[in-house]
Amino acid sequence: MTDALPPTPAPRHGFLNRFKHHILHPEMKPEQIAWSFAIGMAVALNPLLGLHTAMVLLFCGIFRGLHRPVMLAAAFVNNPWTMVPIATASAYFGNFLRGRGFHLDLSHIHWKAIGWRSFITWQGFLDMHEMLRPILKSYLFGGLVLSLVAIPAGYWSMLWLTRRMRRFHFHHSNGGSHGHAIPDETGPGHAGETGGGPRDPEG
Repeated sequence: MTDALPPTPAPRHGFLNRFKHHILHPEMKPEQIAWSFAIGMAVALNPLLGLHTAMVLLFCGIFRGLHRPVMLAAAFVNNPWTMVPIATASAYFGNFLRGRGFHLDLSHIHWKAIGWRSFITWQGFLDMHEMLRPILKSYLFGGLVLSLVAIPAGYWSMLWLTRRMRRFHFHHSNGGSHGHAIPDETGPGHAGETGGGPRDPEG
C-alpha cells in the first residue's frame, strides 16, 4: 500500500493558484494532466482562428478521462491578447519551413477580423480567404506544424512539472518524510514503498 496524495488546499484567488490546484488534483494521474495540457496547447496553436472554443468543447466531450479545466486553460493561451502574435508567428514559421525565409508582407492582414462568422457564412469565408490568400499556405502550414509539435512538447513538459509539484506537495504535507512512493509514480523508474526498491506487483 502507498500513501494517498494529501488533499489539495482550496484554490486561492488568481489564475496561477487555481492552475496549481488543478495540477495537484488527487484523482488524476500525472499522465492525464499532461495529456490534457498537450491537447489544449495543440488547440491553442491550431491555425483555424475562430473555432478554438468549439474545438475545446468537442475534445472535452470526446476525451472524458482528461482534466477539462487544464485543457481549457491551455487552449485559451490563444486569446484576444495573444491571437495576433501567435498567428503572425505561424505565418512566418510556415514561410521559413517552405524555404522562403522571413520575407513576408503582413501589412494587409487584420487577424482580429477573423472570427466564427468567417467559417459559418459564405461571405465571411470569402472575405477571410481573400485577405489571407497571399500568405494562406505559409500560415496554415506553420500553424499545423506548431500545433503538432505542441502535443509532445506540452505532454512531456507538463508531465515533468506535475510530478515535480506533486513530489514537493507530498513531501511537505507529510513533514518531509522519506521512503514513501509518490502516488501514481510507483511504476517502472519510480521508487517503491520503502528503500527506493521496485514495487511488489502482488501488492
